[in-house]
Amino acid sequence: MAGCSSTRRRCRPSSPSSARKHPLEDDDLLHEIFLRLPPQPPHRLRASLVSKRWRRLATDPKFLRRFCIHHRKPPLLGGFSYQDGKLSFRSTLDPPYRIPPERFSLQLGGHEVWTCLDCRHGRILFDNRSQSRVIVWDPVTDDRRVVAYPPQFHGHRIKQIDTGTVLCAAGDQGHVHGACHSSPFKVVALSCYGHYTEATANVAFTSVYSSETGIWSDLISTTLPGSRIFFSTHSTLVGNTLHYLFMRSWQDNNGILEFDLDAQRLAVIEKPHGGPRQDNALIIQAEDGGLGLAALTTPICHPCLQMWDRQVDSHGVATWVLRKTLELHKILGLEYWIGMDQALFILHYLQDVQAIFLRVGSSVYMLQLESMQSKELFKSDSLSRYHPFASFYAEGILE
Repeated sequence: MAGCSSTRRRCRPSSPSSARKHPLEDDDLLHEIFLRLPPQPPHRLRASLVSKRWRRLATDPKFLRRFCIHHRKPPLLGGFSYQDGKLSFRSTLDPPYRIPPERFSLQLGGHEVWTCLDCRHGRILFDNRSQSRVIVWDPVTDDRRVVAYPPQFHGHRIKQIDTGTVLCAAGDQGHVHGACHSSPFKVVALSCYGHYTEATANVAFTSVYSSETGIWSDLISTTLPGSRIFFSTHSTLVGNTLHYLFMRSWQDNNGILEFDLDAQRLAVIEKPHGGPRQDNALIIQAEDGGLGLAALTTPICHPCLQMWDRQVDSHGVATWVLRKTLELHKILGLEYWIGMDQALFILHYLQDVQAIFLRVGSSVYMLQLESMQSKELFKSDSLSRYHPFASFYAEGILE
């Protein structure tokens, strides 16, 4: 008999191709598994260390694009604290995943004073007023770009930038911010000065720099009534419109300056009447994707967090609605009494993770707005400014 004979030997496959392939030998299946790894480092790094083949799959450019699109939002890696002109990074990842501070260290050199203005889409913007220039830095790649102030400022006797914004300029379909290391960027410079013909008016100017062309746009301006204007250092991008809080002097009402990046137009939005002051409020993206405000109110003993939404009816009439008021001690898990001697600030809003960052006493908390879950990140007695940093990153993979 052909094949198996009376020798009772087992039949063997006629060729290696007939053997069943192990699932982990399938590259497509491994990619699907890698795709579902958490975005926080170093999960992909640990997978890439298994073998040369796994590393090749984990670092494949097409897979990395899929990985970013699958997760949509970059993870929070930590934050940059800015104190007395010095910038330091503090990782908020759990051990042993924490990124060492020296990994994201910027050495500008000399005795020049650089002010940190913005942190967005994986880049940080600094301002040097004495030299009339800004610097854009990517902490992951350590790429930096020095850009002189808009030359158009000189013609209007504008000597400084009041605040500024950096943002990714990539328009590719499916592009996810946070993996923008090779993408073009824009810088929005905003300045305001008193109108010489009218003592109670100011003119706000803005210009946009493109890293693709290396050119600043023409100046765009609007009039801001008020004796003096103070701009918040934070801006919030809702849709494709930037929003800046401003104060028309310490006595006057506050407002919001919006800059439509598509229409290249400046406009003013009034804040809620009787609403929060500029120094304890941040512009956020509301639950419906529109414009919102998060603000601290500080009655004695138990401060509250207010959430406001700006709603526009079918006739185009906009109104502010107080959506909710939350007792701060409850959402942060603190005792009922928050003493008057404790520092209490609303520090920042990070759109990537839909979270606001608060300082209570010496502790910095992150409060996720969707779940209302809070986490104490670290303690600091000397915190001046805090810029949370989100990016897709894995040591040894993106380098």
